Amino acid sequence: MTIRDKFVEKFSEEEACKIEEAANSHFNGVNDQNKGTDPFKWVLLMGIGYQCMEVKSFREWHTIITPWDELKQWIKDEADLGTHDGDYDFLSLLAGVYDEYAGKEEQTDVGK
Repeated sequence: MTIRDKFVEKFSEEEACKIEEAANSHFNGVNDQNKGTDPFKWVLLMGIGYQCMEVKSFREWHTIITPWDELKQWIKDEADLGTHDGDYDFLSLLAGVYDEYAGKEEQTDVGK
Protein backbone atom coordinates (compact mmCIF):
# COMPACT_ATOMS: atom_id res chain seq x y z
CA MET A 1 0.00 0.00 0.00
CA THR A 2 1.41 3.40 -0.95
CA ILE A 3 1.63 6.35 1.42
CA ARG A 4 -1.14 8.00 -0.62
CA ASP A 5 -3.36 4.92 -0.25
CA LYS A 6 -2.81 5.00 3.52
CA PHE A 7 -3.59 8.71 3.58
CA VAL A 8 -6.82 8.25 1.61
CA GLU A 9 -7.83 5.37 3.88
CA LYS A 10 -7.40 7.61 6.93
CA PHE A 11 -8.50 11.03 5.64
CA SER A 12 -10.25 10.73 2.22
CA GLU A 13 -9.54 11.03 -1.48
CA GLU A 14 -10.84 14.59 -1.44
CA GLU A 15 -8.37 15.66 1.25
CA ALA A 16 -5.49 13.96 -0.61
CA CYS A 17 -6.43 15.87 -3.77
CA LYS A 18 -6.53 19.18 -1.88
CA ILE A 19 -3.05 18.61 -0.47
CA GLU A 20 -1.76 17.56 -3.90
CA GLU A 21 -3.20 20.75 -5.41
CA ALA A 22 -1.59 22.81 -2.64
CA ALA A 23 1.82 21.21 -3.27
CA ASN A 24 1.51 21.63 -7.02
CA SER A 25 0.72 25.32 -6.57
CA HIS A 26 4.35 25.68 -5.44
CA PHE A 27 5.70 23.92 -8.54
CA ASN A 28 8.58 26.12 -9.65
CA GLY A 29 11.07 24.00 -11.56
CA VAL A 30 13.58 23.95 -8.69
CA ASN A 31 11.98 21.74 -6.06
CA ASP A 32 10.00 19.51 -8.35
CA GLN A 33 12.22 18.06 -11.05
CA ASN A 34 12.26 14.72 -9.26
CA LYS A 35 9.24 13.82 -7.16
CA GLY A 36 10.85 10.52 -6.16
CA THR A 37 9.63 6.96 -6.25
CA ASP A 38 6.68 7.88 -4.03
CA PRO A 39 5.37 11.25 -5.29
CA PHE A 40 2.96 11.64 -2.36
CA LYS A 41 5.95 11.99 -0.05
CA TRP A 42 6.96 14.98 -2.20
CA VAL A 43 3.41 16.33 -1.81
CA LEU A 44 3.62 16.06 1.97
CA LEU A 45 7.08 17.64 2.08
CA MET A 46 5.92 20.58 -0.02
CA GLY A 47 2.83 20.97 2.17
CA ILE A 48 5.05 21.01 5.25
CA GLY A 49 7.66 23.31 3.73
CA TYR A 50 5.15 25.89 2.54
CA GLN A 51 2.96 25.39 5.63
CA CYS A 52 -0.12 24.70 3.50
CA MET A 53 -1.48 22.23 6.04
CA GLU A 54 -0.45 24.18 9.14
CA VAL A 55 -1.16 27.91 8.88
CA LYS A 56 -4.85 28.71 9.24
CA SER A 57 -5.06 31.17 6.32
CA PHE A 58 -3.18 28.77 4.02
CA ARG A 59 -5.40 25.87 5.11
CA GLU A 60 -8.45 27.97 4.30
CA TRP A 61 -7.02 29.02 0.93
CA HIS A 62 -6.39 25.37 0.00
CA THR A 63 -9.65 24.22 1.71
CA ILE A 64 -7.81 21.62 3.80
CA ILE A 65 -10.13 20.58 6.63
CA THR A 66 -8.23 17.94 8.63
CA PRO A 67 -6.72 19.56 11.75
CA TRP A 68 -2.98 20.14 11.48
CA ASP A 69 -2.23 18.29 14.72
CA GLU A 70 -3.90 15.18 13.32
CA LEU A 71 -2.15 15.46 9.95
CA LYS A 72 1.21 16.11 11.59
CA GLN A 73 0.97 13.07 13.84
CA TRP A 74 -0.12 10.84 10.96
CA ILE A 75 2.77 12.08 8.80
CA LYS A 76 5.25 11.36 11.58
CA ASP A 77 3.77 7.90 12.25
CA GLU A 78 3.04 6.72 8.70
CA ALA A 79 4.73 8.70 5.93
CA ASP A 80 8.36 7.71 6.53
CA LEU A 81 9.57 10.96 4.96
CA GLY A 82 13.18 10.22 5.91
CA THR A 83 13.27 7.74 3.01
CA HIS A 84 12.09 10.26 0.38
CA ASP A 85 14.38 10.00 -2.64
CA GLY A 86 13.26 13.03 -4.62
CA ASP A 87 13.22 16.80 -4.40
CA TYR A 88 11.83 18.97 -1.60
CA ASP A 89 11.83 22.63 -0.64
CA PHE A 90 15.54 23.36 -0.18
CA LEU A 91 15.03 26.37 2.10
CA SER A 92 12.85 24.31 4.42
CA LEU A 93 15.54 21.63 4.51
CA LEU A 94 18.24 24.17 5.40
CA ALA A 95 16.02 25.68 8.09
CA GLY A 96 15.51 22.26 9.68
CA VAL A 97 11.77 22.22 9.04
CA TYR A 98 11.85 18.59 7.93
CA ASP A 99 14.02 17.23 10.74
CA GLU A 100 11.23 15.96 12.97
CA TYR A 101 9.56 14.23 10.02
CA ALA A 102 12.75 12.54 8.91
CA GLY A 103 13.36 10.94 12.29
CA LYS A 104 16.06 13.37 13.34
CA GLU A 105 16.18 14.43 16.95
CA GLU A 106 15.64 18.10 17.73
CA GLN A 107 18.81 19.85 18.82
CA THR A 108 18.31 21.42 22.21
CA ASP A 109 21.96 21.79 23.12
CA VAL A 110 23.12 24.10 20.34
CA GLY A 111 26.27 25.91 21.34
CA LYS A 112 27.24 23.51 24.14
